[in-house]
Parts: sequence; C-alpha cells; structure tokens
Amino acid sequence: MSFTDLPNNMIGYPNTGYFGSGKGVLLGAYTFGPNAYEFTALSPQDRVKRAIEFGAQIHPQYKDEIENGIAVGWHRVPWILGCAGAWTEEKRKQHYDNMCQIDGRVLLAGEHVSYIPAWQEGAITSSLNAISRLHQRVVNG
Repeated sequence: MSFTDLPNNMIGYPNTGYFGSGKGVLLGAYTFGPNAYEFTALSPQDRVKRAIEFGAQIHPQYKDEIENGIAVGWHRVPWILGCAGAWTEEKRKQHYDNMCQIDGRVLLAGEHVSYIPAWQEGAITSSLNAISRLHQRVVNG
C-alpha cells in the first residue's frame, strides 16, 4: 500500500507475483471522507481517469501501464450504502448479539458482522462464526 496526501488517498498493489512479467490488479484509489464524496460525484469513467492522474504523480509509468479500470462508489450502491460497517462500543453492546442470531432462514455474515470491520479478515471470521452457528442449529435440530 502507498498512502498519499492526494485525493486518491491510498494505492493497493497486487499481493502476489512481485517483479513478475505478468499483469496484475491495482487498487488505484481508496478514498475516505470528503475525497470519497468528490470522487463519487464524478462518473465512473472520470473516477478512473482521476485515479490514474493521481497515481502517475507517484509512479510516472502509471499512465502507460494501466489498461482499464472500474470504479465503485460504495455509498451509492443500493442495499450497501457504504463500504464497511462501523460500530461504537455502545451500539455493539446494544445490537451485535441480536444481529448475529439466525432469524428464520436469514443469517448474516460479513465484515459488518464482525469485530474487524472493513477488512477481509473480519468477513472471513464472521463467515466461519455463522457457519458454526448454522451447523450447531442443524445438529441440535
């Protein structure tokens, strides 16, 4: 990861194949706060364009090596309305256990239902917890 003081905030690099000759996937911008709202006010194509412009300030070869891109404004996606869950300790004490309960045929899992929000690790630990609870429910009838 490169953390920048530019509006793209963060650049994420491929996790494997360092120094290889093949292609990779790059996270060109991971924005927060006002920068996120400024980015998502743009069309997806313009967001990609701006991310490439900012990235080229750090990596001059950027513009020549990027083939294409996509952009998601998480707070604009219906049923998501944001990129990650956020809990206060008070709200977690009040609602977390209830949210983790199996409700008929509905069982929630994901980073938003974990103690590690906004990270894949939270999503994985939440899914393992949900699978364990579902297994116990099936076994216990």
